[in-house]
Amino acid sequence: MPFRDVIEITAQGGKGGDGAMSFMRLKYIPKGGPDGGHGGAGGGVWLEAIDDVTSLDRLVTRQVYKGGVGQGGEGRNRAGHGGADVTIPVPIGTLASDADTGEVLADLVEVGQRALVAAGGVGGRGNSAFANSYRRAPRFAEYGTPGEKRRLRLELRTIADVGLVGYPNAGKSSLLAAVSNARPKVAAYPFTTLSPNLGVVERDHQRLTIADVPGIIEDAHLGRGLGLEFLRHIARTRLLAYVVDLSDDPVVHLQALRTELEAYDADLLERPAVVVLNKLDLVGAGEAEAGTELLAEYGLPTFAVSAVTGEGLEVLQSVLFQLVPEAPKVVGPEPVRRVVEPDPLRVARDASGLGWVVRGREVEALVARFDPTNRDAVSYLQRHFVSLGVSKLLAKAGAATGDEVVIGDAVFDYFDEAAAEAEARAAEAAERAEAEAAERRWEDEGVDEGADEDADDARVIPSDPDGEADDASLEAVEDVSDASGGADDGGRPDA
Repeated sequence: MPFRDVIEITAQGGKGGDGAMSFMRLKYIPKGGPDGGHGGAGGGVWLEAIDDVTSLDRLVTRQVYKGGVGQGGEGRNRAGHGGADVTIPVPIGTLASDADTGEVLADLVEVGQRALVAAGGVGGRGNSAFANSYRRAPRFAEYGTPGEKRRLRLELRTIADVGLVGYPNAGKSSLLAAVSNARPKVAAYPFTTLSPNLGVVERDHQRLTIADVPGIIEDAHLGRGLGLEFLRHIARTRLLAYVVDLSDDPVVHLQALRTELEAYDADLLERPAVVVLNKLDLVGAGEAEAGTELLAEYGLPTFAVSAVTGEGLEVLQSVLFQLVPEAPKVVGPEPVRRVVEPDPLRVARDASGLGWVVRGREVEALVARFDPTNRDAVSYLQRHFVSLGVSKLLAKAGAATGDEVVIGDAVFDYFDEAAAEAEARAAEAAERAEAEAAERRWEDEGVDEGADEDADDARVIPSDPDGEADDASLEAVEDVSDASGGADDGGRPDA
């Protein structure tokens, strides 16, 4: 399998478990209240640096890594199990970034270092979490959230103490094989090395790692040759060793190598470095001394060696152990401050022109966690719609009671509470006005009836303030009575 130092994979965290909707039902506790447990969290996807691999070849056969799904909650307040995490082993020196945004997520530079690249979803709350003084028996629960999904770019930057930099066919692979335990491919033609090779040199309980980087040619930083693909590996090394062919104009080659490194990363020229004049067996002693004098202007330690005969290799190894800087203390990556772009609420007409569509990250995430067909859940959401300003925006846009409102994947019927309250107040005022009018009519009718009764009384017994009419009437009555009595006496015979 060919060497792979750049690869793209997809990492997806597991979904969180749903909360449970349950009520306690025991023999002597018929109404024990809500006891639905919470759902378990979804599993995440992690990267872990290990030291037994040197490339990303193992990840080629699998493109998607998913965390475990969290289990749902159960009755009696039993929470669901969390989903299992997935760990991806990667070589030391792996740089993980978001392939879509370019955000650096992790830089694994030591054995055992771990980094979370895709978080699992959050478990949903059971109905016991929604019980309060006015909602004694909530008949709804919360859904778990989906896990984070990312497309990752994994880039391997080999970590080595010494990096061999040189033109193709300068003898870098031969030098690596001569001073270390590595066995790279060696041949008498350019571009024999197509991927970085690592070798280890051990001496007096000390260990030195040497990296052989594929040959660099002119304009490698512009994409020519193989240099651009592997220049990233040089950035990790602590000591640079410029390997130059002593038999082929070493001054020109060294200057070209430094120019390419400066074009790729100017900081590389500030790094400690040595010059290795290889192929000493092909030239005489005088030419080696002359080449060393010509390169003195760069101020770098220069050594003439032969990878074939082994001449000068002992001295070179000793110098490399002395000049390589101490490994810096590994500091954990600084926490990444993610800038969350604001996503305000927006209200617009739907495609039909009859309903409304509400968009916004916060409100859509809220609605996705509840069942829109559950009346209790909709009642709970309604309180949040008011607090988030959804109802106010819809009223301002001109929504009327009965209009369809789409939020995420859910569809609701709009109800204008302010208009309903105003209508209720108007109806109450009209009813009160009608009652007052009826009361006034009743009072008016009562006054008219009283006047008619007084008129009837006046006709039967006329009013006489002085009492003369009453006396005359009494006298008239008496006269009539006397007259009647006299007539009777005259009609009866005497005894």
